[in-house]
Amino acid sequence: MGDFDADWLRLRAPADSRARAADLPVLLRPHLPKSQMLRVLDLGCGTGSNLRTLAPILGGPQAWLCLDADDDLLARVTDETRAWAQASGLDWDATDQRVTRAEPHLRCSIATRRFDLVRDLSALPLEGIGLVTASALLDLVSETWLAGLVSRCAKVRVPILMALTYDGRVAFEPALSLDREVIEAVNRHQGRDKGFGPALGPGANARLAILAAAEGYWVEVRRSDWRIRRSERELQTALIRGWSRAAREESPASDAAGIAHWETVRLAAVERGCSRINVGHRDLLAIPPRT
Repeated sequence: MGDFDADWLRLRAPADSRARAADLPVLLRPHLPKSQMLRVLDLGCGTGSNLRTLAPILGGPQAWLCLDADDDLLARVTDETRAWAQASGLDWDATDQRVTRAEPHLRCSIATRRFDLVRDLSALPLEGIGLVTASALLDLVSETWLAGLVSRCAKVRVPILMALTYDGRVAFEPALSLDREVIEAVNRHQGRDKGFGPALGPGANARLAILAAAEGYWVEVRRSDWRIRRSERELQTALIRGWSRAAREESPASDAAGIAHWETVRLAAVERGCSRINVGHRDLLAIPPRT
């Protein structure tokens, strides 16, 4: 989609939560620092959903540094995390910006920082970091940027956990004859510059696997597909309109009427409550070699 405003992040949050590969954080835990603070660097954190998903699973003492270039999104991290903590039966310490739980043990402090990942990759604060993570980021970045990130992580031997990278697969129910053509155009559009240079788009996860393996990382990949329900009409509507717009931008003018008709039929199916959409994503865990 490319529009990472607060409304879009809110819309996608339930699909994200259901989709994530539950076993990868479990595989990660034995490779994290024992009996000491786990320092986590969250890239492009948005409003903090990655933290809220991973922190309870990883458990123990944690300190998260959440980076994003969008001040409006960063301003929401504290409020949304406090609301989540209270709804989940966790304790929220407003003074120390910390979430705690007695059993199983969790003590997670949260700090946010405005940080331009595009221009300042070389200044990424990796000193003492025990995990680098991101969600829904990699399909936006370029080959050069991703190679730089992996190289920097490899130098300090830090694990990498990347969630919810779009991989180009979309399936609709009911199907339409133009579905494939539209999504192929969308996937071409995904390769446009999203600020990092020409984007890797649907190939990002596979490229990360290759780059990490070349640095000696052990890599595990899982599907983490969105399975969007009939009742999730607002999310479906946003996706269909965004895809239609991207397909028109990527296609000849002669295709515009057909794509517009596709959008109309798709939105009508959503309105009738008979539309379901699966969107392909993948999660990747990379564990560095032992010293």
